Amino acid sequence: MAHQRMAAIDVGSNSIHMIIVEPRGGGYRVLDKEKEMVQLARGSLGGEPLTAEAMLRGIAALETMAGIARRWEVDDILAVATSAVREAPNGRDFVERAEAASGIRIDVISGEQEADLIYRAIRSAVDFKGGTALCIDIGGGSIELVVGTDAEVYFARSHPLGSIRLAEKFFRSDPPGAAELDACRKHVRKTLRKTLSRIASVGFDFCIGSSGTITTLAELAGKQTDEAVASGLRWLERGDLEALLDRLASVSAAKRVEAFGIEPKRAETILAGGLALLEILIAVDRRRLRACTAALREGLVETWLAESTTRKDRSVGVRQSAVLELAERSECDRVHSAHVARLALRIFDQTRPVHKLSDDHRELLESAALLHEIGMHVSFKGHHRHTYYLIRHAGLRGFTNDQVMVIANVARYYRKSTPSATDENFQELSPDHRRIVQRLAAILRIAAALDRSRRQAIRDVGVDVGVKVVRFHVRPRLDPSLELDSARKRARYFSELFERKVEFHAGPES
Repeated sequence: MAHQRMAAIDVGSNSIHMIIVEPRGGGYRVLDKEKEMVQLARGSLGGEPLTAEAMLRGIAALETMAGIARRWEVDDILAVATSAVREAPNGRDFVERAEAASGIRIDVISGEQEADLIYRAIRSAVDFKGGTALCIDIGGGSIELVVGTDAEVYFARSHPLGSIRLAEKFFRSDPPGAAELDACRKHVRKTLRKTLSRIASVGFDFCIGSSGTITTLAELAGKQTDEAVASGLRWLERGDLEALLDRLASVSAAKRVEAFGIEPKRAETILAGGLALLEILIAVDRRRLRACTAALREGLVETWLAESTTRKDRSVGVRQSAVLELAERSECDRVHSAHVARLALRIFDQTRPVHKLSDDHRELLESAALLHEIGMHVSFKGHHRHTYYLIRHAGLRGFTNDQVMVIANVARYYRKSTPSATDENFQELSPDHRRIVQRLAAILRIAAALDRSRRQAIRDVGVDVGVKVVRFHVRPRLDPSLELDSARKRARYFSELFERKVEFHAGPES
């Protein structure tokens, strides 16, 4: 890996960014950067198609970046597109044309994946000092909000409130009038009310901002120390932001370019993005944030480095230790989770004729079982969803991103709702991975139910697989009534999935 080079490309709603790196020690060295502010989303964020002009700008920028990447002789190119392409009815057409012209494969990612990559970038650039951060990224099409530590994510959400979207929706005059400014701020408040209430319930210690909009606002808002500028981390005080926004709102976009030195295209949208940021800071009652230059493209680099390390070292011991460390950090009931994992593996091994999965999938089931309750230390209510976020963003060593996605989803569906095509986290999976998640979740649901009382009342389970019936023979050491009642309910999904009747029988207590 020492001689490998990679290019990471972020096809954003406002700009297309590329960074070229090579591994260096435990991190990487930046070899080159390129940026084109193409405003791909201009005129298309209300459900309209990407305009022909925007598509041509985007394709030309990607062709240029492909040429730069070739000159650097990169081994890998990771390129992702976000909300503008994700939402546009002709987004797939743009991707196909761009790939044909540039030779670059582009993945269209979900809002949650976008938030995850931004979080990976920020945690690699900022010392959280053991605290919990609210990470805010304001793009052209969307805002991403992530709460987490340097080791795990507690909450992540994406909202269609980007700077271009807000400017096009609310600013009809230049400069905008007071009513337009108020309408923009009211819309942000209303849209984010539930999310920010959820964030407040999770709790955090400090704010970090990412994206060109936030770093530009921080640069304009006041003086910075040499240390802050050199580190790429600038402080942005809420009072300074309010004063700056008043000044920006008082002049036209053209005057902003002249008076503040802002790029012409950003000058048209920075006010809207700044108002959204101000509303967030007011709602969460924070007086300042740290603006960070690391963004989605750096998150792609971190992902590439992690997966390169995985390809280099496939040691099962690394994966097991990563899972156990995450479980220990969460302070979950380790005795219960270990017992559930053992029962799940016993069921897996005896039901191979129906699920037809491999030993690799067996390991993913074990990991999901060991971690299925780690979300409880965030909140008992909805802890299966917290568990999904924690696993999804924990950076589990030794696992590929696809394996982590499977583990997180299996744990997510161990209780209550079953895998659904309407769930965003399930939609992100490929058809093959959806099938794996469904089958492993069906097993984990039964295993978890068989220790409902957390007393290890059922010491073992045997399974007979028939053509029409699957019979579970539980071997209790205490009264198993609660467990059997719960297992019969949770087994309905197993029955539907594998199209077999499910029965439970208890042997004598021992």
